[in-house]
Amino acid sequence: MTPLKTKSLERFRSHEKCYLHRTASIMAATNAGVNVAASLSAGKQKQMADARIALLAILSTLQFLSCQGVAIRGKTDQESNFMQMLYVRAKDIPELKSWVARQESKWLSHDILNEMIEMMAHDVLRKLIGEVQSAGVFSVIMDETTDITVKEQVSVCLRYVTENLEPEERFLGFYETSKTTADTLFQLLKDVLMRFALPVNKCRGQCYDGASNVSGIRTGLQARMQALVPRAQYIHCTAHVVNLVVHDVSENIPACRNFLVTLIRNSPKRLAWFQEFQDDNASSLRPLCPTRWTLKTASLLSIASNYSVLLEFLEDLSEKERGEAGGKANGLLMHLLKFSTFFSLKLMLKFFSRMETVNVALQNSQLHLQKARQLIDTLREDIKCLREGFQEFWKNTTAEAHVLDLDSPNVPRLRRIPRRLDSGGAAHSFETPEAMYRQQYFELMDTASASLNCRFNPSVFKHMQDVEDFVTGKANCKDIIQFYEDDMDGSRLTLHRDMCLDLAKQKGVHLKTFQDVYDFMKGDGGEPLRTLLPEVTKLLKLALTVPVTSCCSERSFSGMGRLKTYLRSTMGQARLNHIVIMNSHKEVARQQDLDIIADNFIMHKILF
Repeated sequence: MTPLKTKSLERFRSHEKCYLHRTASIMAATNAGVNVAASLSAGKQKQMADARIALLAILSTLQFLSCQGVAIRGKTDQESNFMQMLYVRAKDIPELKSWVARQESKWLSHDILNEMIEMMAHDVLRKLIGEVQSAGVFSVIMDETTDITVKEQVSVCLRYVTENLEPEERFLGFYETSKTTADTLFQLLKDVLMRFALPVNKCRGQCYDGASNVSGIRTGLQARMQALVPRAQYIHCTAHVVNLVVHDVSENIPACRNFLVTLIRNSPKRLAWFQEFQDDNASSLRPLCPTRWTLKTASLLSIASNYSVLLEFLEDLSEKERGEAGGKANGLLMHLLKFSTFFSLKLMLKFFSRMETVNVALQNSQLHLQKARQLIDTLREDIKCLREGFQEFWKNTTAEAHVLDLDSPNVPRLRRIPRRLDSGGAAHSFETPEAMYRQQYFELMDTASASLNCRFNPSVFKHMQDVEDFVTGKANCKDIIQFYEDDMDGSRLTLHRDMCLDLAKQKGVHLKTFQDVYDFMKGDGGEPLRTLLPEVTKLLKLALTVPVTSCCSERSFSGMGRLKTYLRSTMGQARLNHIVIMNSHKEVARQQDLDIIADNFIMHKILF
């Protein structure tokens, strides 16, 4: 035996007798047979489980802030909404408290948070795109606006129809562009569809506003799309068209002055003073809506319902205020005391209330084009009826003016034409005030009727009328098959239509309009019919896919205005898109499985 081996054995025997070795041996014997490696593994598993709980808490916090549209960051990281919410939640989640208390490797940097938001937003988009792909065909809705940093933002939305024949309009994001020419928007649209793996030849409709770059019949965006996909029907947003009709009418009659409301509302002192004259149940004054929609009825109604109060207030204000406000009040009082002002107010209120009712109905995302046509036709008939009702309107208006003690209606003095401009013809004069105001009344109604007939595109409505005539048994499918080509089987379409009419007759249902057929086959109750009559179902889907308005894009602009504010103007384009997707589709985002998001995040960090 060598000396080295002898010394080793002596050392081993000496170590067996020491205190540390005996303690370790006792602990190993009482550890139920679990070795050190297993103990270390269990500890690692516990650490990973705690870290996952903290990660899920971080993800759910980001999800909440994004869905609510609340700023994630703040002036400093510690004072940000995100960190303050984590501190509050850490009181109830020990694992999160330990994670936040760490000095390093918290995975809470700006870039990491952006990655988490991106993963959640992409998960929402994948679900939406999956629904569009399941629908088979879709329509495009686009509009553009500038954000708080004066960057041009293009909103892209898609309309499709679900298996239950329920139309859906989904916002897919903002896309920054330096130019808004037709070619730029065309390339942008094709790029967006390519990113989402949506074939452009599946587009069956397109809806924009009336700007020449999108509506031009030769080189506009809609013309370029139709050259590529002839079945992509263009719709000029019907809500915009109704607003243009109102604009045409407003140019032909004296408008109520918006500064009447501004004079009172811009001064807290005058506003409180005015409220002293009002009854407890009186409505407050509202300024005219600055947006393009025809939401002016509430403002006009607030003036009409407070007319007597306004007269009393302006008279008191003009007597007690000696400055500029008093002079304006006296001028406004003289203006309101005129019968012509009151007549114009009542006439505008009568017209705007009907236009706004139709406009609000048109903004429903579930509306189809045939129903929109019926609403417009009803509006035309209503205006014709109003034209015949001048006598009653005049009687009521003069009676109200008499109660308010306004000036009596009169014919203005005929202005003498200078001799150098006098052509020798006799100037026209009205015999009575009623005749003069009748002419103004008829002018408004005739202008509205002419504008409605001129601005609404008859070609698209004609196609929808052909579809209605076919599904109700009034026409054959020749034109429809020629238009939609390979979208459906023409030989089976007529057969399925006839079967649909027979089944409806057996059930005592009269199918006279497109809406009747739609109601007969939609929803869960119509599932057997949709399975039995697939070609009719395809035709209904194609008709319902065509959009009515671009309100989906307009609503996304409202969302951007709430999210990208002056205080959040440095937000990047990617972050804006991800947050606005979460905020616009809250119902989808809140149903996300955060465990899957956490797994993807962990895998991404392991691989990259």
